[in-house]
Amino acid sequence: MNDVSREVYRIVGETLRVPPGELRPDLPIRAIPNAESIKMLTVILKVEKQFDLEIPDEATFGIETVGQFDELVRMLAAERAAANAR
Repeated sequence: MNDVSREVYRIVGETLRVPPGELRPDLPIRAIPNAESIKMLTVILKVEKQFDLEIPDEATFGIETVGQFDELVRMLAAERAAANAR
């Protein structure tokens, strides 16, 4: 697991109060008991602030699992890093 993924999982776990060992890439976000809309918005805002990026609203609608969310954040963070390197 890379640094971005570790941080994404940490933010998700802390915000939704899920023990780290229970978060798996294939875990459906809707299966997490504390994953109501306001908590998920908090997760998104914390991730955006941590990585200085913006997660498009339309991108979040297709996210079903923790792994998909992590993959989206990693992709956006890589794009941001590439843009900053130019």
